[in-house]
Amino acid sequence: MWAYVLRRIVWTVPIILGVVLITFTLFSLLAQDPARQYAGKFATPEVLQAVRAKMGLDKPRWLDVAALGDGRIADAFNSQFFDVVLFRFPESMRWEAPLWVLVKRKAPASMMIQIPAFLITLGLQLALALYVAFQRGRWPDYTITFLAVLGMSVPTLSIYILAQWLFGQVLQWFPVAGWENGVHAVHFAAMPILLMVLVSLGGGVRFYRTVFLEEVNADYVRTAHAKGVARRDVMFVHVLRNAMIPIITSTVTALPGLVLGALLLERIFQIPGLGNLMVEAIGNNDRSVVMGMTYVLSIIYCLLLLVTDICYALVDPRVTLK
Repeated sequence: MWAYVLRRIVWTVPIILGVVLITFTLFSLLAQDPARQYAGKFATPEVLQAVRAKMGLDKPRWLDVAALGDGRIADAFNSQFFDVVLFRFPESMRWEAPLWVLVKRKAPASMMIQIPAFLITLGLQLALALYVAFQRGRWPDYTITFLAVLGMSVPTLSIYILAQWLFGQVLQWFPVAGWENGVHAVHFAAMPILLMVLVSLGGGVRFYRTVFLEEVNADYVRTAHAKGVARRDVMFVHVLRNAMIPIITSTVTALPGLVLGALLLERIFQIPGLGNLMVEAIGNNDRSVVMGMTYVLSIIYCLLLLVTDICYALVDPRVTLK
């Protein structure tokens, strides 16, 4: 297994570099001059040059060919692209702070919403899907499936706006938008958490219902029922365990979203999290934040895919890693 893990890590390196290369190329080709944007239209050449230096734009984009020709190998890689690869992100011009300081500042708000919403959603999805799988063809199956499809069909933006109007303005149970640190953050996070659970529930229930139905109709389930095994044990010991591979795949691949945050939700509810940070960075042409977040997320995603494959072998002895 360790040989497999080592090979996957080696293959992960060019994948991550490819993601950074594509993002860096598109950003360089399509984006306007960020230094001119922050320096101002009437900035002097000296001011413009200082802004370029602060943003790291005074360096070559890919490789310093002159330094490479002179034999200065280390200086040849002192470029904008390799700064990103080596985690040397310039200071954000919008917030005038390094990327890691911004992440440390914004992450608590996102995690306070993302982690409870993710855990609650996953638990409800599995419980409801397992229940309707054993109630197939009966009214609970039809009712929950109908509500799941209905929840998937309603636009997310409409749900957010309706919740703000109903629960925030009419009933005044929760704040319409905004954020406070400390204990008061719970009051501001309650409605976004409930809404994230609501908009994510339908798709997961439909997916896991299909997964569990394949297991419910298997021979080993009928054998367990014939032996008199309790219904609860059949559901949680046999069916749930044998369906762990698609559950792990769906769960682990959703984890990078916890790091990025909910872009639309944080923007609408004015939550100062990572999602809102990313939206503002894109709108402000903040290269440091966009490139840094893209790079970090690509690394996290590739590592989580590796963890997923390892978990396959742990939960199912039939899976071998070669």
